[in-house]
Amino acid sequence: MDQRQINRLEMYDAVQTYLNTNTNTWNSVPILVGFKNELDNLLTDIRKAQQDQEASRIYLGGNKTTQKRFVSEKADILNDALEAYASLNDLAELEQKAAKSFSHLYNLRNQDFITVINETIVLLEQHLDNLTEYGVSADQITDLKNTMDRFLELSGQPRQYRIAGRQATTTLSDTFDQAADLLSNKMDKVMKRFKRTDASFYTGYLAARNIVGS
Repeated sequence: MDQRQINRLEMYDAVQTYLNTNTNTWNSVPILVGFKNELDNLLTDIRKAQQDQEASRIYLGGNKTTQKRFVSEKADILNDALEAYASLNDLAELEQKAAKSFSHLYNLRNQDFITVINETIVLLEQHLDNLTEYGVSADQITDLKNTMDRFLELSGQPRQYRIAGRQATTTLSDTFDQAADLLSNKMDKVMKRFKRTDASFYTGYLAARNIVGS
């Protein structure tokens, strides 16, 4: 939901609250009862679409964080073996590159994390022949690659969740348009009947219809 929609929703909520507070003034007009019910339903739909949109974003963010942890854990284990090999063979530069703990990896910014993990995979593959006696296998490196691929996929937003988020966004836009049409082309016109019969109520309705920040 963007700022324009947030401002419009605040106005819709204000209209709904105002009408709920002054039910006795307008509920004798059947067409307004119908319009009010329609507004209530549209606001329910907006809230539902908003929740769906947010749930899609939370799912992606949460799963990406979890996947980053998996990658960090696996890379940390392999780095320990690589660091030990480098230390025992006086390979100072390699030892320095391998000296990256779980917390160091996990706390990197995502772009830096991607760079470091890719570098780690290259180093592991380069020294695999020497790492076998340290408990490192080609399958472990492949597993790290696959786990990293999943992280990269989540970072790019998997298709099904991108679609879900887009559908919720489309639903929000359509429902906001329906609410705008209901108020501007229907309810506002009927509310004019109170302009002279109950000026105070009519003035209050117009105040509720004001969009703050527009």
